[in-house]
Amino acid sequence: MSRQKPKHNLRSRVHATALSSAILTLLFASLWTLVSKCELLSPAWRVTAGEPAPVTVRLPSHYFRITMLRNEFHYLSTVSSACPRMVQRGTQLRPRSECSELVKAFESARRPLSDKQLLGTFVFCFVICLLLTIFMSRREMGRARLLRAQIAVFLLLTVVLLVCKALLLFTALPAFVLPIVLVPLLTAYFFNKQLSLFAAVITSLLAASLLNFDFELFLVFLISGLAAIASLGKRHRAYVHLKAGAIAAWVAVMATAVSTLVFAGTLNIHDDLTEHIDPRYSLWISALIGGLASGLFAWLLTPVTGQLVGEVSRGRLQDLQELDQRLIKLLRERAPGTWEHSRAIANLAEAAAHAIGANALLVRVGAYYHDVGKSVRPDLFIENQGGGPNPHDELDPEQSAQRIFSHVVEGTRVLRAEGIPEDVVEFSYSHHGKSVLEFFWEKNQAAGNPGNLTVRDFQYPGHRPWTRETGILMIVDAIEAAARTVENPDKSAFQALVQRIIFYKLSQGQLDETGLSLSDLRIIANTLTDTLANMYHTRIKYPWQTGDTGSLRATGDSSAAEGTNGEAATETTGPQERLSEPAATEHL
Repeated sequence: MSRQKPKHNLRSRVHATALSSAILTLLFASLWTLVSKCELLSPAWRVTAGEPAPVTVRLPSHYFRITMLRNEFHYLSTVSSACPRMVQRGTQLRPRSECSELVKAFESARRPLSDKQLLGTFVFCFVICLLLTIFMSRREMGRARLLRAQIAVFLLLTVVLLVCKALLLFTALPAFVLPIVLVPLLTAYFFNKQLSLFAAVITSLLAASLLNFDFELFLVFLISGLAAIASLGKRHRAYVHLKAGAIAAWVAVMATAVSTLVFAGTLNIHDDLTEHIDPRYSLWISALIGGLASGLFAWLLTPVTGQLVGEVSRGRLQDLQELDQRLIKLLRERAPGTWEHSRAIANLAEAAAHAIGANALLVRVGAYYHDVGKSVRPDLFIENQGGGPNPHDELDPEQSAQRIFSHVVEGTRVLRAEGIPEDVVEFSYSHHGKSVLEFFWEKNQAAGNPGNLTVRDFQYPGHRPWTRETGILMIVDAIEAAARTVENPDKSAFQALVQRIIFYKLSQGQLDETGLSLSDLRIIANTLTDTLANMYHTRIKYPWQTGDTGSLRATGDSSAAEGTNGEAATETTGPQERLSEPAATEHL
């Protein structure tokens, strides 16, 4: 009979479920519907001739085309039109004038708000929210799968929607000034470009819906948002938002010019710049301001958004990588071999993360702390035994496996007790995923499996990695240990090793939820191969290594003869001499 496997408290952060997604969808769809139609719910916000307008009314272009011009479309600038497309808040319309009659007809058509109009708006918002939750819940979306992150994204969209509605109702600024590109920029920074592209479409749709689904407005916002996303690099700093905002601004200006030419049939740049230099009237200047404002707000809101989505700040990560941190000092003192292993992993993983645009600093810090649990019983792991007795010689395979598993459990417990951010703690309980400790499983099978155990009894108790950063560390952890056993450390040998381990992790399904693409894995493999080849490069032997002591005396090079302190002494012991254990026994 199989013995009961110990239960471990390795909870991860809360992921969004079908129930939570449904609640979010209903809640924010209702909220967005309220924001979209808020001015129609109060009779006090109705514009009446002879009285100051309580809010700004923006008449849709198709209303002018049908009502004023009898299906003829002409580009009417704000200053020359008898009735502008926008009646500013505080304006008093002259009764029975052409403009007041148009506004009266427009207000009568949409007031009071009918149940069908309200239902249609709700269905539209519901579909958008539903598509967004489904998209963020995909397995490869990483952090976006967290319930906290999804709430943060919806809150961000809601705030932007509120700001846009307020600007449209209480100012006379053209709609092109709305900071719509803000949402794609922040989602690209904290999540990935896939989600930011989806966010660009959603925010453009929502903004257009506030103005009777103005197609011209939708196109300008979408094009400028896509341009901002395309201008971003891989992993970027927050100040890059300023550059992306500037690019979005100029693209918005060009898109506004093209849309004016297409939809209005005319384009007079000179008149617009000379007569409408005021951003309240000029579409060009408003589009420019909208893009620049989006970049500026994205830069300013990055720290706040980071707290909302639960990402550890860069300053906190820089503090955690300092070698005088208590847990790092504890690991260095109690498990020096493990610490050297962690440092080697940190260098490799940081290079791989930087190559694909992941958070390289987070990966380095995660590598420092991922094996902190080994400091509890360092003698259980071969890198800390120093040629001394191996405790596993006195244990049966299952007991040995449980002792090895304890470094994941204890590491997670210690890190959380010390208040280490969960972004870093994740590296502890995910760097082995759900893989099997094959050495002891095979040893148990060779002994006849006296306890009738299954392979699940030799499976690590953690969780599979679900971000690019934790996936990188899992790969590098296995590769660094195996690289020490390579007998002929050349580039071809390392290339075969790296490819074999990555393929093995893929075949096990350990990387399914990380969001690492095949292109990412190819770049990681090439980067690790080059880095390992440089780390384990060969050098010409010194005379004392070849037995030519005469040459050594002739040169007077005494540092090499000192052995333990000379640089040459450390370089002569290649990986095959330092560690002869196979990769499968790295923890024994």
